[in-house]
Amino acid sequence: MSASFARPVTVLVGLGLPRPIQNPGAALAFLLEQPLSARDEAYEATVATCRDALAGRAEMAEAYDIVCAYARRRGMYLEDAFVDQQPVDTGHQLAA
Repeated sequence: MSASFARPVTVLVGLGLPRPIQNPGAALAFLLEQPLSARDEAYEATVATCRDALAGRAEMAEAYDIVCAYARRRGMYLEDAFVDQQPVDTGHQLAA
């Protein structure tokens, strides 16, 4: 089990569901789920940083910052202020 980030990086996935990423291993798993079309230089740098953090060659804070930057760039980062305070509105109604 890898060391955890100081606080989770929360990203929006699917229909806008929040997904907390607790550590570099979880971040790497999340990144490997991304479609091939979304894999650019920023993606590759983020993957490399997560791998380095898992191997002890990068600091947790550096990995956290890089994962946050990647999620922001992709428009899927959920700001810390909103994580526990507001429900995510996907614009879809669930059938009763």
